[in-house]
Amino acid sequence: MRRVSDLLRTPAGRRLTLVAGPWDAREVDSVVLVDEMRELAAAAPGALAILSRHAMRSCDVAGALRLAGGRGLAGIVLPGPSGTSPEMVEVARRERVALLAGASDHSLSDTVLGLSAAVRADPGLLLRRTREAIDGLGAMEGAGEDDILRAASASVGVAYRASGLAAPGANATVIRIGGRPDGYVCWDGEDPAAAIVAQVVATTLGRVRAAARETEAARERALLALLGARDGGAAARRARHAGVPVEGWHVAVFLRDPAAGVTDAVLREVRRTAGATLPGLLGLGEAADLAAPPLVTRWQDGVLVVLTTDERTTARAPAGGSPDLGTGVGTCQSGPDGLRRTASQARAAAARAEAGQAVAFDRLGVHALLAELGGSESALMAARDLLAPLERLGALSAHAVPTLKAYLDCWGSRTRAAELLSLHPNAVAHRIRRIAETLDADLSDPQTRFALQLACHVVLDHDCLPGTTTSITSS
Repeated sequence: MRRVSDLLRTPAGRRLTLVAGPWDAREVDSVVLVDEMRELAAAAPGALAILSRHAMRSCDVAGALRLAGGRGLAGIVLPGPSGTSPEMVEVARRERVALLAGASDHSLSDTVLGLSAAVRADPGLLLRRTREAIDGLGAMEGAGEDDILRAASASVGVAYRASGLAAPGANATVIRIGGRPDGYVCWDGEDPAAAIVAQVVATTLGRVRAAARETEAARERALLALLGARDGGAAARRARHAGVPVEGWHVAVFLRDPAAGVTDAVLREVRRTAGATLPGLLGLGEAADLAAPPLVTRWQDGVLVVLTTDERTTARAPAGGSPDLGTGVGTCQSGPDGLRRTASQARAAAARAEAGQAVAFDRLGVHALLAELGGSESALMAARDLLAPLERLGALSAHAVPTLKAYLDCWGSRTRAAELLSLHPNAVAHRIRRIAETLDADLSDPQTRFALQLACHVVLDHDCLPGTTTSITSS
């Protein structure tokens, strides 16, 4: 360990003069610059305090020595040549604090940097600082990223920060998750202990991020299971166990991208902005007003965001949606059934939104009826049962429901339905004949036509092809 006597033999220390006090009473752990006397009172034990000229204007040297002794400091360096007095000599001896004077022709910053480098280069101190920092990180099980960075910075004496990119030439070490880079731990200065501890910090942050993402993935799986479950009660219990905030009041936002599918970049951007800006855009207050962090997941042909609050609120559609996506906003609903309902509402509203447009469900008017039916489990089961015989049509079964919907939406016009489906009218006629025979349905009966048309809308608005994120189409 380095003491004041050791530092006086270094290039930076040779410009210092011992004025009073012992030069080897305490080990020097750090070097601090004191510009105001309150900073001296906050210095860590074992520090060598270098006073600036500004600090000397209000400094009583004897009082400073007593303060340094009480704090366990190793020494005080006064700027420029300094005289002494019997009182100062006695106080320095009694408090076991070395009193040194600097050279008038040497800058304060050079003195601080030179002595700091000499202290950091001491092998014993390097090992102790490193061990203490690593032990401290090991005791922070379950802590968040900010707490880990703050504790590591305090223990080593450098400012660690997490960054997505490392500037060229900067001190940085890679954070990895599953062997893949996921950002950097960065710091300033040339400190061997900081470099060693940075590796531990990066490893710790990697574990924290991996655990957080696994927890988030479990929540997303539970949410998706709740949305698609026939037994909502059992799914709600599993969702609670996974950490999904099924209680409270929920508002869902759905961003629909049926053309290209949701890319990882879009998903990352939605996750980044969901908690920061979405609550304000929807009129839900700030992110701090949410009862839980937003849930963000791929769902069907887009991205679903669920925001949960403690009190009922009225959500509004944001002034502008995503440039490439149609955005739908559900109404505020409570409990697990309400979560399922607002999600269905948001998707139904997004189906009516053009790219870059945001539509609120409560503004859908007559179209809200179909969306409500699509979100009703009993209505969905009835619609599926009514159309279930179409599964016997073999190769035509995948196109039967879209064909029937187009035909009924066009008031039985084969020509207009053919234009919608990009088919020949005779092909539409052939399909409709087989569909009517399979369903044993009289398509000339108004009630039959209405029931089948409603069933087609409910099923197509709710279902997706297995293993895809796109709605069933006629292609």
